[in-house]
Amino acid sequence: MKDWLVSIRARVGLSVVAVVGLLWAWWLYPAANRYSILRCTISYLGSPDADRNPDGWRVYQVGMTSLILLMLGFLADRHRRCVRGAWSLSGVASVPLFAAMGLLLSSVWIPDSRSGDWFGMTSSQMHTRLAILAIPVMGLGLFLDTVGAFRDGVRFVALWPAHGFAALVGVGFWQLAEWERMCRLDKSLKHWPGDGLHSTPLWEWILFVYLVGHIVWMARRKGAAAG
Repeated sequence: MKDWLVSIRARVGLSVVAVVGLLWAWWLYPAANRYSILRCTISYLGSPDADRNPDGWRVYQVGMTSLILLMLGFLADRHRRCVRGAWSLSGVASVPLFAAMGLLLSSVWIPDSRSGDWFGMTSSQMHTRLAILAIPVMGLGLFLDTVGAFRDGVRFVALWPAHGFAALVGVGFWQLAEWERMCRLDKSLKHWPGDGLHSTPLWEWILFVYLVGHIVWMARRKGAAAG
């Protein structure tokens, strides 16, 4: 019971730090730099560049680190609840899921900045590579988790959040691909960041927020408890 209470307190603490940190970083973003989810990525909040967030990027790092640690805790819950143990398909899904979180955590502490030197690359280049690599790794983990949960007895309909996530990813890629096609046809259009629903940063925000909720659902999913 004591360990359980400590765990709850730790998660409440991490949640508070994450929310306060991210909102504070947003508030510290210079008004002159005009932050908008339609044209600025999440990482812009954690960039020390003068045209991004020179005053609030360290606050962002603290807030985002707390959020990732919180998600790691929920992923650990999910792993412990796997019906057939670590060597089941659901258990194996933990490998890419934890790896993706590690990549995201690394990208948080390598800011999206034009300065820096990481193996001959700027911080931004290294940050972008880590973040992009995390996408297929996370996707593999989510796919294995969904298939594994189905094989472990979770009803197909009960996995609707996973199906919804897949549909949302599909719509996002379709919108971005459509924008690329429009840019090829009309050279006056700029590939980055995209307009309206074709905005790359917008879809990054949408999918990341859904991912956080999805990981919490995975940890609490009925039918995934051992025994």
